[in-house]
Amino acid sequence: MGKSTGILLDPGTGDLKINTKRTPEGWFAGELETGYVTWQNQALILQACKGELKEYPSLGAAITEMANDNETVGWNREVLLQLESDGMTVRDVNIDFENKTMEIDAEYN
Repeated sequence: MGKSTGILLDPGTGDLKINTKRTPEGWFAGELETGYVTWQNQALILQACKGELKEYPSLGAAITEMANDNETVGWNREVLLQLESDGMTVRDVNIDFENKTMEIDAEYN
């Protein structure tokens, strides 16, 4: 299992995704869902502010800070550096403030 596979979060709530089933005895049994987490990790890194992830206090791009800023070069670089610091190979980051879009081409090695 590489770094691109891990425990999934529910995109709507941010809670752990758990599959619950009933056992033949009628008990509820649950297991954590695992899968491809690269996009999930990218979203978490973009949303986090520095200091929020206690194990990695310098990780976080603070995307909410971008809302009133027109300096795209600095933000492109910040996103690139944050994703690279988590071990991703980043091929491209493109933030278009005019159209309110962001494209990221990055994956774990």
